[in-house]
Amino acid sequence: MALYFLKTLGIDNQISYRFSKWDPKNKEKYIGNEEQWESVQDKMKDILDHLQIPYVEADGEAAFYGPKLDLQIKNVFGKEDTLVTVQIDFQLAEKFGMKYTDSDGKEKYPYVIHRTSIGCYERTLALLIENYAGAFPTWLAPVQVKVMNISESNYEYAKKVYERLFDEGIRVEFDDRNEKIGYKIREASSYKIPYMLVLGDLEKENNTLTIRMRGNKEIKDMNIDDFVQKLKDEIKNRVQN
Repeated sequence: MALYFLKTLGIDNQISYRFSKWDPKNKEKYIGNEEQWESVQDKMKDILDHLQIPYVEADGEAAFYGPKLDLQIKNVFGKEDTLVTVQIDFQLAEKFGMKYTDSDGKEKYPYVIHRTSIGCYERTLALLIENYAGAFPTWLAPVQVKVMNISESNYEYAKKVYERLFDEGIRVEFDDRNEKIGYKIREASSYKIPYMLVLGDLEKENNTLTIRMRGNKEIKDMNIDDFVQKLKDEIKNRVQN
């Protein structure tokens, strides 16, 4: 599950894996005895080896109730942060009196797996903002398209384009303020919006779009159907533009 989310976000190749174990020289930090710890750690090692995960071992980094797999990632300062953790808790079920009846008819204490999918949401979002320097690919951008009319005479056409994109499920905003188009473009560019539609009398007359892409590349005379399909393909395939 964690790998699915990391691949979806496009950061799975930045992850390293740390098998965090107890420290037998500092037993007072942990609950449980040495035999239990070694048994559970051996099982976890078998699982990681079976999955062919390229991990490093770290003594003394386990939680007090069990070993864990930490998925590590470096931030823009080169500091390593833990993004995702999967822990095997073999102690707290007993502490809380949780039991199950096994196939042999005997009551036993279960292992509890503590796990996250993408870790702390705030940390993950901060990491993505750093990773993309705010220039999110289209599929991830909070605002995917900004529609702008050049003058009042183009308002109805620009509104029609906005409504079509909105109805298609595109995250779109309509800047219909009475401002110069250069000001609107500069402001939208500062937010690193992937696509800006600059619509004037010529676009209205020809029923086309002038598309200004992030990075100042421009596409002229594209029709709305082709643009919608282009967006949907980028979103579906998670293109890293």
